Amino acid sequence: MSNFRNFDKEGIVDKISKAAKELDFTNDIMGFIEQIISLSILLSNFDPPLSTTYRTIDEKAQDPSYFIATYFDTKDVYQALWVYRMVRLLARYVLLLDRFFEIRDDRYSWMAKRVRTSINKFLLNGNENHHLNYSIDYSLKQFYTFWKFEQIIKRRILGGFTFSYNEIRHFNLFKSSDASTIYASVLDAKLPSFNENVSLILHYNQAFLDLQDDWEDIVDDVQEDMPNVFVMAAVKDTPYKRIKNSSYESIRNMVLDRSDSSRASIIRLLNEYQESISNICIPDNFAFLKSLSDHYANTLRETFSANPNNMMINK
Repeated sequence: MSNFRNFDKEGIVDKISKAAKELDFTNDIMGFIEQIISLSILLSNFDPPLSTTYRTIDEKAQDPSYFIATYFDTKDVYQALWVYRMVRLLARYVLLLDRFFEIRDDRYSWMAKRVRTSINKFLLNGNENHHLNYSIDYSLKQFYTFWKFEQIIKRRILGGFTFSYNEIRHFNLFKSSDASTIYASVLDAKLPSFNENVSLILHYNQAFLDLQDDWEDIVDDVQEDMPNVFVMAAVKDTPYKRIKNSSYESIRNMVLDRSDSSRASIIRLLNEYQESISNICIPDNFAFLKSLSDHYANTLRETFSANPNNMMINK
C-alpha cells in the first residue's frame, strides 16, 4: 500500500512540475489565473487536509503565490513544494487562532497547538536554514498583537464609535500583515532573489484578498460582531445597532447601498494600494506578483460594480 501511495504522489509531483513549467503571465493574465487555479487543485491533491475542519480552514488560505515565487526563482519543484507546505501550515495555524479569538472555542486553540507542533517537526526535517526556526517563532509572536487590536476594534464597534479612513486602512493592512511578517520569512530564507520589496507586494496582495473576504463575509461578521472594513466605514452613516438589528437580508444593503462612506473608503483603498504597488521595484522572477495585484484590484472593482446594490467603483 505504501509503495502505491508513493507512486501516486510521484505522479502528482510530475503533474505539478509540468503545470509549473507551463506557467506564463506575460501575455494573458486570465489564462495565467486559470493556470493558477489548476495548479492549486494539484497542490491540494498532493497534500490533502486530514479533516473537514482543516479543509474549511485551508480553503481560506489557498494561495499558490509562494509556490510559484519559489519555482520561478529556483526552478526546483521540490523546493517549491517544501515552501508551499510550510506556508500552508503557518496559514492554517494563524487562521485557527483567528477563529479561536473570534468565538473563543477552545477546540480551535487545541487544533492550533497541534499545527504548531507539526510546524516545528517540519522545520527540523529537510530545512538547512536553521535561523528560520527562530524567525518564524518571533514572527508568530509578533502577529499576536493583531488579535488584541481586533478585540479593541470590536469593542469600539459595539460601543457605537465611528472610524476614520486611516483607522480603516490600518486595520486592513494590519490584518494582512501575516503575509509580510510570517509567510515572507520562509521565502527570505529560501530564495536567492528575495528582498523586502517582494514582501511589500505580498502584503498588498493579501490586503486585496482580505478585502474580498470582508466583502463576502459582511453578513456573518455583523451577526458575530466581528470587525469588517465595510462595516467600519458604514457606521459613519448608519449606527451599528441599526445595522445589527436589521434582518439577515437587509444587512448587506444597509452597509453598502446606504453608505457613501463605505463606497468612498474602499475606492480610496484600492486606488492607494495600486498606486503604491506601481512604484515598487522587484526582481523579474517575482514580476507575476504585480500582475496578480492588478487582477485582484480589478476583480474587486468588477465585483462591486456587479453588486445589485450598485456599489460602483471607478479608478
